[in-house]
Amino acid sequence: MKQLLQGKVGTAILVVVAVAAVLVAVWHVADLDKVFTVSGAIRDIAASRNVAQSRAALEQVNDRAYVLERLESAVMEDDGSVRGKMQLLNTLSVFNQPRALYRALDAPSVPAQRAACALMFGSPEYRDRCAEIAIAWLRDEGADERSQAALICGQLDLAEADAVFLEIVGKEPQTQDELRLFQQALNALRNAEAPGLAERLLSFVENKETPEELRGVALEALERMKGAPRERVLEAALALLADPKEPKILRSKASLGLREFPEERAWDALEKVLLSQEEQDWILQRNCLYALGQKAPIERVKRLLLDRRLYQHPYYGIRVDVATALAALNVREGITIDIMCDYLVDEDKDDRDHIVRQDAWLTLWVLSGTPYGIAEQDLFRYPPRPFVDPEQARDFLFRRSSLRPGITREMAEAVEKLVPDLTKMQQIRHTFGQTLKPKIIDRWEAEAQAAAGTKKDEEKEQAIDPQGPVAPQGPQKPGEDEGGK
Repeated sequence: MKQLLQGKVGTAILVVVAVAAVLVAVWHVADLDKVFTVSGAIRDIAASRNVAQSRAALEQVNDRAYVLERLESAVMEDDGSVRGKMQLLNTLSVFNQPRALYRALDAPSVPAQRAACALMFGSPEYRDRCAEIAIAWLRDEGADERSQAALICGQLDLAEADAVFLEIVGKEPQTQDELRLFQQALNALRNAEAPGLAERLLSFVENKETPEELRGVALEALERMKGAPRERVLEAALALLADPKEPKILRSKASLGLREFPEERAWDALEKVLLSQEEQDWILQRNCLYALGQKAPIERVKRLLLDRRLYQHPYYGIRVDVATALAALNVREGITIDIMCDYLVDEDKDDRDHIVRQDAWLTLWVLSGTPYGIAEQDLFRYPPRPFVDPEQARDFLFRRSSLRPGITREMAEAVEKLVPDLTKMQQIRHTFGQTLKPKIIDRWEAEAQAAAGTKKDEEKEQAIDPQGPVAPQGPQKPGEDEGGK
């Protein structure tokens, strides 16, 4: 061993050991572990990669001043994307450094300015500065995240941006970035006149060779556009909805867009797709129901909800919608109890949380005031009152559980605990369907008669002439009283 160390090989080994010792010493003295940790984390954040983990790693570094210095330095560098700098600025905010945003707004780095603008344009105090940055950003044809600039200019309603928007929508987008910019420009063009724009957008929608995403963007814009040829837009939307060969997303956009056309043709088309048993796109059918719920006549909506093709729909989401809508519209009919009783024992492998059962029980309680079968009776002492005007119910037709008026989070949680027990739910169904149903219907009829009687009394009162002194009907002779005596 001694001879080995004295030879050339031994010398080499000793040199390697010495160098390694020096490197270890330098590593510890320079704290290179901290440097590499911070550098790697900032690099990932700027790339919008593993952001949560990277922030957690920075939190663990035992030198907050160094971390903050490196983060702000990365923000102020001229290179890097706007989105990456937004992530860095958000990280500084997480580290309780909100002033970094204000400094970035006037930084020499253009990407830093734009990132700060994207995060601060909603602040009235900095509106003018953000408007200045956003319009310059929008005009820069080679800019990163130019669609974000278009969104900001639209939100700030900058009239000077209209000319740029018109130039943007005058070209057919060829890339995803250009499509996003095109869409934001269309959204922002509220008041500017764009000759021929509606025709160009219609040509995109009607041409099946046009990329699907562009057709969808064009259709949405046309449905909002005040100057668009209404009849052609309606016909285009109806054609898309009726054609099962069209892309799903386009048919879905068409169904929701028909809300802007409150007329029989639109309602008939939506209803046809909704009730079709050949239709394979259940999400589309649900969108048709939403569109009808928002604009179709209330009586038509009620009729649909009590159509067997709807309340027995194979998609559990639509069955949930039926339960919530019948409650919101206060449909106090025997068939409502029958439907909800079936829903109490609904079994669907996709409805893992038994949402149909939850909303069925809540609907029975809302309509009957009877919280049968639940342990937390005190929670359900007072059911919500029905809407005086059914039109007020439209916003609540398809809201679930604790989002329904008069239903608290505690109530929803209590029902959520109740419904997984199928045996218990079968017993509740039997009691509601056999024992309670006749009593509930009798009470509904009595309440309806009482309400009708009250309404007639009010109408009579309004019809009675006001009582009090009556003015004389002509000149009176001296000495005559009002009765002529």
